[in-house]
Amino acid sequence: MNSPARIWAERTLLAFALVMIVVVYFYVTTPGLRDLVRPHHCLFFQATDLLCPACGGTRAIGHLLNGHLQLALKSNALAVLSLPLIAYGTITAFRLVFDRSFGPSDIKINPFWLWIIPIVIILFWIARNLSHFSFLSPI
Repeated sequence: MNSPARIWAERTLLAFALVMIVVVYFYVTTPGLRDLVRPHHCLFFQATDLLCPACGGTRAIGHLLNGHLQLALKSNALAVLSLPLIAYGTITAFRLVFDRSFGPSDIKINPFWLWIIPIVIILFWIARNLSHFSFLSPI
């Protein structure tokens, strides 16, 4: 039996997925739109003049959507390389909502990943602000 909360969650996820599909479609097929939606610098960068782990992430996803893998990796390698993990999380969230036989107890996450992911993000954050690792700076 469907509870009102489950129905609301299903409809919300479906609406979000449809909106994202339309946004990506128009972003990819309308070249002039890309020039209008240039992101501003992040507040962390403006306040400290240091790059955060997400700096260049929007540019990286834009390059990836246009098929430029090398430019995407130069913009933010961490954002590009974390996409499989983000996809796994998204699929798991959809399964939690839509698959009645799949519940929170079915999610198996090795504690190793709960430690390694934040460590990698912090190391990436530090490294991209050091002159020896300038290749990690966004283009």
